[in-house]
Amino acid sequence: MKISYFIKLTVSLLAICLVPASGFGEDTNIIFKHDKTGVADEVNKMKDFDFELQQRDRDRMKQWNIEDSADALKVGDVYYGKGEIDDAIVFYQIAIKIDPSNAEAHAKYIDARNIEKDNTPSHYHQAMEYYRKGMKEKAIDELISEIKENPDNEEARIKLNEIESQ
Repeated sequence: MKISYFIKLTVSLLAICLVPASGFGEDTNIIFKHDKTGVADEVNKMKDFDFELQQRDRDRMKQWNIEDSADALKVGDVYYGKGEIDDAIVFYQIAIKIDPSNAEAHAKYIDARNIEKDNTPSHYHQAMEYYRKGMKEKAIDELISEIKENPDNEEARIKLNEIESQ
């Protein structure tokens, strides 16, 4: 008698625990609705930002007829050979996204990043980081700071015009 009562009690408790109570199992977006304003906006901006990055990568891949990691690596090498390190970095990143195990793409990406870092002033370098991430406004701010500090930096002026025209 005691064993069957214990089994019934255990089953009842398990059933109660398994039934979702109000507030449990709800969509996590509800948390953002009740959080400080700005958090939900920031989450939505990140989702939009990720989509824009993916779309930009897809557009560049179509433009260059990139079908696999090796194709993206070749395009990156073309830019690297012309000294256009920023564009080379983008295509090395695409090669890595397509095939994360592509060791050659990783090595060339690291090499290009080191060259970029060594050859560019800090504001310009930071601007290019923002630009690659799709954060145009921050990139523009950094380029303006670079031009204020180094008025003769023609590369920063050209990149500023390029970004503003997009």
